[in-house]
Amino acid sequence: MHFSFKRDTRDLIISDDVISKIAANAASDVEGFGSFYTRTPDVLSELLPEKLAPSRKPVKIESKDSELKISLYINVTPAANVQKTTADIQQAVKNAVQSMTGNVVLKVNVYIHGIDFCEPD
Repeated sequence: MHFSFKRDTRDLIISDDVISKIAANAASDVEGFGSFYTRTPDVLSELLPEKLAPSRKPVKIESKDSELKISLYINVTPAANVQKTTADIQQAVKNAVQSMTGNVVLKVNVYIHGIDFCEPD
């Protein structure tokens, strides 16, 4: 006996937080990834409206319909080949998010803020 299921994600709404966690997990598995970078609060981010203030989240999701743009803010390990690490993260995040959500990932931006010289907490 053979069963066939059709998955229709048009009516399924997946929160940005869930997509963010999928992207974070995929990125953290890539060789050369150190840790996520989080901005500390500053005067500018406290005074500006939330939409204009710089994001403090290490993974930012922009969604329109079922198309996504994902930005990750990371630190790399000292031995990382930056070009290879960022390309691998882009591909891993795109593949993971598209396969788990059914949404199209238009772009994955990886912003490297520093190097982790010691083990993250």
